[in-house]
Formats: sequence, structure tokens, C-alpha cells
Amino acid sequence: MFDYIKGKVVEVENQRISLLSEIGIAFEIHVLDSTYFIAENIYNVFTYIFHNEESITMYGFLTRLDKFIFSELIKISGIGPKTALNIIRKVTSLGLVSLIRNKDLASMQKISSIGSKADRIYYELKNKVLNVEILDYKYPEVFNALLNLGYHPQKVFKALDSIEVGLENSDAMKEAIIRLKNEQWTFIYNSS
Repeated sequence: MFDYIKGKVVEVENQRISLLSEIGIAFEIHVLDSTYFIAENIYNVFTYIFHNEESITMYGFLTRLDKFIFSELIKISGIGPKTALNIIRKVTSLGLVSLIRNKDLASMQKISSIGSKADRIYYELKNKVLNVEILDYKYPEVFNALLNLGYHPQKVFKALDSIEVGLENSDAMKEAIIRLKNEQWTFIYNSS
């Protein structure tokens, strides 16, 4: 099967892209977030082909971790591709791995796409994510608090990663919020 496809994005629409490969074949690929893709840019898209009685669908990811988590989630009874994508969109693959490693079922249950499936996801994936090479996030209590305030997990990871180790949680929270607000203003300034 395909590991990844390198090609130029020729069309971006609602959570789908059309990727023109170097050999001239265009693939319709369902993605986590189509806003990460810009038409005419070249990307390596890690692909997963899902097939059932009704269709064959290609899903694409910008990281191997996203592809791995997606492929493991859809192996769990009751979780199909749409639910798996929604889980990754809500908490990110890195966030899900960290929640599983920290046995944080309470936070997992709060995620709308997971809810009552948290126990099953935890038990199905706990041994599989042990070998995933990621750095555990710093300040897990601050991470969860910022998620509850509505910040995007990927941005929270980035903010917390830039903070020195050893701060009190309250100080880490203040620093993270400052960094998150600065990033928000930078994005608004750069997008205009």
C-alpha cells in the first residue's frame, strides 16, 4: 500500500484535497484540516486507504503519528473513520497519546467524540502508544486547564514546550497564556 504521496495540491475544499502526484495522477484525499493545505504547494501526505462494501476512501495526514493513531483508532469496534478523524481534530494525536500514557480517562471522557468510548480506547491503545516516540508534555495539569479554557491542544503543546521546567503550575499557566495570546496576535497581524 502507499506510505505517502508527494504531490502538488490542486484543489482544497471542505476537509478534502486533490493532490496531483509527480507521476500525473490526482488523488482525492480526506484530511484532518484542509486549512493546513495551500493550493499549488507541494506536500508529502501520509495516506491510509479505507475500504468497505460501499466505497474506497483515501485519508491523508501531514505526520506519521496522525496516520498511526487514525489507523489504530479505526481498529476499535464502534469507531469508524469519521469518528477517528473527529477525535484527532479535538485533541490531536499527540494529545491523545499523552492522555493515554498519563491514564487520564477523565479528560478523555470530556472529549465529545470520545465520551463513553474512553475506557475502550485506553485499553486498546495503551500498549501500542508506549513505543510512540514523543516527548511527554510538560505541566499536564496546566495542559488540561488550558484545554478546558478552549485553547487548541497543538498550540498548548507548543506554548508549554517553550516554558522552562520547574515552574509552579500557576506560573506555568501565566507564561503559557502569555505565549498563546502572543501567538494569536501574531497570527492576526500576519494574516492581514
